[in-house]
Amino acid sequence: MHRAIAAAAATLAVAGLIPASGARASAQPVRGGRMVSRNNAPATHSPQAEALLAGSAARSPVSAPARLPALTPAASAVQGIDVADDDHPSGAAIDWAKVATAGYRFAFIKVSEGSYYVNRYYARDSAGAQAAGLFVAPYAFAIPNFSTGTLQADYAINASGYAPDGNILAPILDIEYDPYAGLDGTPAGSWCYGLSPARMVAWIGAFITEASRRTGQIPIIYTTAQWWDRCTRDSPKFRADPLWISGNNAKDTAPAMPAAWPTWAFWQYTYQARVPGIRVATDASYLSSTTLQLAAPATQSDQAGSDVSLTVRLLDGGGAVTYTASGLPPGVSIDPATGAIGGTLPAGPAAFPISIVAAARGKQTAGQDFTWDAHGNVTLGPLAATTGSVAAPVLLQIAASDSLPGCTLRFQASGLPPGVSMSTCGLVNGWPQRIGRYAVIVRITDSSGRGLAGGSFRWTVRSATDRAPTGHITLARGGRCLARLAATDVALEPCRSTGAQRWTIAADGSVRVGGQCLAVRNARGRAPVALRMTRCGPHSQRWQQGSDAVLRNLSDDRCLSASGTTGGSRVDAAPCRVTSNAAGSASTPSARQQWDLPAGPLTSGLPGLCASDFHPAKLGLGAVTLRRCNGTTAEDWAVEPDGTVRAGGGCLGLTRGAPGAAVRLYRCSRAAAQRWQLSGGPIGLELISPISGLCLAGPDDSTGQGSSLVADPCTAGDPGTSWRVS
Repeated sequence: MHRAIAAAAATLAVAGLIPASGARASAQPVRGGRMVSRNNAPATHSPQAEALLAGSAARSPVSAPARLPALTPAASAVQGIDVADDDHPSGAAIDWAKVATAGYRFAFIKVSEGSYYVNRYYARDSAGAQAAGLFVAPYAFAIPNFSTGTLQADYAINASGYAPDGNILAPILDIEYDPYAGLDGTPAGSWCYGLSPARMVAWIGAFITEASRRTGQIPIIYTTAQWWDRCTRDSPKFRADPLWISGNNAKDTAPAMPAAWPTWAFWQYTYQARVPGIRVATDASYLSSTTLQLAAPATQSDQAGSDVSLTVRLLDGGGAVTYTASGLPPGVSIDPATGAIGGTLPAGPAAFPISIVAAARGKQTAGQDFTWDAHGNVTLGPLAATTGSVAAPVLLQIAASDSLPGCTLRFQASGLPPGVSMSTCGLVNGWPQRIGRYAVIVRITDSSGRGLAGGSFRWTVRSATDRAPTGHITLARGGRCLARLAATDVALEPCRSTGAQRWTIAADGSVRVGGQCLAVRNARGRAPVALRMTRCGPHSQRWQQGSDAVLRNLSDDRCLSASGTTGGSRVDAAPCRVTSNAAGSASTPSARQQWDLPAGPLTSGLPGLCASDFHPAKLGLGAVTLRRCNGTTAEDWAVEPDGTVRAGGGCLGLTRGAPGAAVRLYRCSRAAAQRWQLSGGPIGLELISPISGLCLAGPDDSTGQGSSLVADPCTAGDPGTSWRVS
């Protein structure tokens, strides 16, 4: 399914790894000089990895997957597929019911590449595959020379919304050939992203550690024997992680194996499987006959004294399996032959930590832990009418008691303002995006889905009211300023103290001057589009400041762009242009799309708090703290074209690259610890340190002022790592 397999096959043939005749497709050129075209992002794997399989016949018949007679005994008859964006030609949906009916048991779905791409079909495919009865796991395609393993693990887990639910297997790290070698600062034909084996092992370790911390699961590793041997020197450090191997031997009956692993758990043996329900050929894999994969159940919550049942789901290659469980509530037992759990919960509220183990002769064992909460009667706390404004952060905990501590119930809400969401534990947070009056309905259930409590309240969102920074918008490398000309046009002009150049960056993202808002004219295609000034209203076009001082239009996804650097040069909205830096480890926008904006507040997702360079004597010079937003110059910040975030003449930087490390102001330099990437939106953003993979954060989500800012793991939905940059 890759357009570049021919080129990869030729490269591998030179290396003596596959015959040159194995090529099956033509290469796709990458244009633009030093521009890194991430054209492999929609694909499942690198063209080099799948070129290793190019000489193998597609062995999955249309009717059902079947085990080949000559296949190694290590491969069971259980098969699955892995899919990505490219498996949706022209947006076609995958018919997961047909995939399941054909006999496939699991689906590995690409969720991300690096820390810059999310598969737009992931959520739909994951839900569809699970609804059809398949086991599902998200996999992240690693780009180790772009950002840290910690960051890419968080990026993938956040994008997948990973949560144990009885159908999800452990997350997967896809670590393999560099599909952008020759374009990303590494030599053409190189495999290892410019990293030494020691640095590669450290990068993988950071990913595995963070993914394990976030999910409680040991991640699966996808690779090839050749890549692992060369790029990690066959490191045995990760042999406890299940291996998803790609490749084959000369007789196509077994994969070539890294010496680091005694056996494989999954084997991708073809990229040409014709699978019912998918319009294009796709990848197929075997499950090992010795592997047991037990999906982690979600935390269970049921009324004390009620009858309960739960079936533990196991992916295995056949044969008798015995289930055991410890910690079950009195009156509840597990069937050792089927894994079905059932019985009657005790009459009083209590929480029961449970461990389940599946075992079979000659196979690995598989275990999972979860909690069963026997809750009491549920009482919903008072729901009061709420009033706020666009782009003002929200943090609201819906309270309910059930005689147990912690989060033991499931909260749902409908009617929330756009930009605001509620977690399953009842935490409402986010950044309202539109004015209006909203009727919010709250419902509380347990594992049975039975409604236990509910209520409603009114939520009014008004126009943005926060102080907005005002001043010049200056082309960073031209010294000219954005100016309104006549009534509706804009251009570059020499910077002057005139009202036509005094721009306000409103909290809602609108860019204003003289009572009018900057907008993109109706646009089609990808050519530059003219700008115009329009009357400001509640739904004016919004712009978002991005990494390295770009200004992106949220409705059009184009960037503010100057046609030249001299006075009178036209300014329009053009496709955002990004090129690699000299080392290939980061990206730089076009110089004509970088702008110095008026300094303004760095507003926390913790309501009422802003980042401040005010430093009490006890914290010392350079401290950065959370303080009540007060509109003083101590809270004026600017995102610079070099990736720094500045205030008071200093640059925001890390003291060290570990979670909980203090963030301080330093004398500005070219240090990597002073560079930040902006991610997310449309209003709330994460400020990510590329060298550590950590996010700028308020410590422990404390809402008290005076706390020093720290660097913490990036977690979706965490108000402490969410910021409005304006």
